[in-house]
Amino acid sequence: MARRFHFADAFWFRVPLRTLVLAVAVFALVSLYPALAGGTREEHERALFGLTVLAGFMIAAAVFAVAINDSHVEIDDEYLHVRFEAFFAASIRLADIIAVRVIEPKPGWRYRFGLSTNLEDRIACSHGGQFVEIELAEPHLIRLWPRSLPVTRLWLAVREHDAFLEELHRATVSRAEPRELAA
Repeated sequence: MARRFHFADAFWFRVPLRTLVLAVAVFALVSLYPALAGGTREEHERALFGLTVLAGFMIAAAVFAVAINDSHVEIDDEYLHVRFEAFFAASIRLADIIAVRVIEPKPGWRYRFGLSTNLEDRIACSHGGQFVEIELAEPHLIRLWPRSLPVTRLWLAVREHDAFLEELHRATVSRAEPRELAA
């Protein structure tokens, strides 16, 4: 049975996104009101086009917010599946994991706000919280738009990091060969 862990809420992003959407909506409505209320037919058409653009902007912001909410890590019998926002998805065989440990990256602020990478061998996914490093036996080619990276380490910060760490240890130790996992 698969176990799912969710990334921390992106509270640091939600307030600015909502503020931006609200500000753009108010600005657009205040700007378009004179054309809608007392304008000519041509001004009405332009105002309706402006409202259509505003609706598209609001839909895009809602889709982006939903993508943030859809971020999770899932562990099943054979794979670790990571889905982070709309930007990143990967499936790693549990047998390929050689080490699982808690880390504190330096500087901490650099890795707390979304997806980051060193463009060489590591991908970090976080909206805040304690990081768990997953080290892989060999590089996995993972698509991170617009390129692919040979990833050997994943840094994941999920809400329930203790339970996630325990589940990873349980899943990888039960599948491990005679080698020992680093703690």
